[in-house]
Amino acid sequence: MINNAKKIVMKFGGTSVQDSPSITNVINIVKKEKARRVVVVSAIAKGTNSLEAISRFSANRKTREAKKILNELIERHCVIINALADKKYKSEASRKIEKFKSKIEELITGLSIINELTLRILDSFRVFGELMSSTVIYYAMKSAGINVALIDSREIIKTDNEFSRAYPDFELTQRNVNSKILPLLNKGITVLAQGFIASTIDGISTTMGRESSDFSAAIYGALIAADEIQIWTDVDGVLTADPNAIKNSLKLSQISFQEMEELSNFGAKVLHKNSIKPAFKKNIPLRVLNSKNTSSKGTIVNSKLAFTKLVKSITYKKNIMVLRLKPKESLGLYVFWEMMLNILNKHKPQIDILVSSNNALIIVIAENNYTKIHYDDLKNEFDEISYYKLIKDKVLITLVGSDLSSIDKFEERIFRSIGGVKSEAVVFGYNQHSFSLLADVKHCDKVMNCLHKEFFEKHKQKIKLFEKIRK
Repeated sequence: MINNAKKIVMKFGGTSVQDSPSITNVINIVKKEKARRVVVVSAIAKGTNSLEAISRFSANRKTREAKKILNELIERHCVIINALADKKYKSEASRKIEKFKSKIEELITGLSIINELTLRILDSFRVFGELMSSTVIYYAMKSAGINVALIDSREIIKTDNEFSRAYPDFELTQRNVNSKILPLLNKGITVLAQGFIASTIDGISTTMGRESSDFSAAIYGALIAADEIQIWTDVDGVLTADPNAIKNSLKLSQISFQEMEELSNFGAKVLHKNSIKPAFKKNIPLRVLNSKNTSSKGTIVNSKLAFTKLVKSITYKKNIMVLRLKPKESLGLYVFWEMMLNILNKHKPQIDILVSSNNALIIVIAENNYTKIHYDDLKNEFDEISYYKLIKDKVLITLVGSDLSSIDKFEERIFRSIGGVKSEAVVFGYNQHSFSLLADVKHCDKVMNCLHKEFFEKHKQKIKLFEKIRK
């Protein structure tokens, strides 16, 4: 047993573990942390994309192309092993990577025969990204002298069978954490786990949504009762806007759970939307840090609703589809609503906004792999009960703060700053933390820049909440 009772979770994303220098940096960060620690890692950068491409080629019976991408992916892991694993571990690590390769080749062969890529099969490909990255990181950590145990998150985190966006059974997962994780931590052993991946109670591999390694970290943090959950990424913290869209974006020193959840729901990539709930429920602070800039203190996400009369950040979500529905005359209003809700419950698209009147309905959903697979069925069923129109190429732009209604002339400032850009829908009032507007995607850059200038650049900030990013 060790005396230090403090426990933390440290999650490292794909760019933080993309190659041997990056993994060496991660190991140095982990070694400096003296608390008991669970380290959660993603697939190496672009690893999941490669596996998805392999699955698509396989489903189209293009096995040569699939195996070419696979060989390139395996080679990337072998390069890391050769660079970071001690001689005594190299052959063992390489054998494990070759076993993963053989399993993926079996999937390629099977999928090329059945010629149908379901979400369950897609998940069976995806899990190998984290399994391979954690394997090479495990041997790199052992070679660096870290007392580490590698666990398979599929044996710990148990989920429902909603493949591609599975949700955990926290009660069952807690029992697994109690029996398999906490004893290791109590002995002072660093636990290395995979993000993103899990399994059903029957042991079928699942994933919890793209970029959900943050969610995995929050699950582990909540269930080990961590003192802090650290999300190590490639930006200095939570920013006032996507730095790829806004060059003059600022870093926030702090933000509340509620505000961060809104940002994540409406497109901010810095934290997965589901990662807030477990931390919020247990009141465990989340800290967003930059693995490439360890001198930055990052952004703390906690329960404090501070700086109420300010916009904290602006985010956007592209690939938005708008469904306009008008009930057919033969259906009563309540019958239509019941049938419409049954369709949505059956196909479960990710709904961002739902606006209704007594004779029409607008549903705003994000277009993704899940939506694409279910789209035809969704359309056919809506056609039976409504006059149906689909509009694509929209963007949902959202401003987030702790109490936006308290900002003087808030709505006036928004519409004055964006000039003549037409907003097809506006959602504000029910939730004091966010203001969303729907526009054509071609206006995204203009609207984002105009809003950022209005709320962050036009007026000099005299508070310590905002910090300039050091290049």
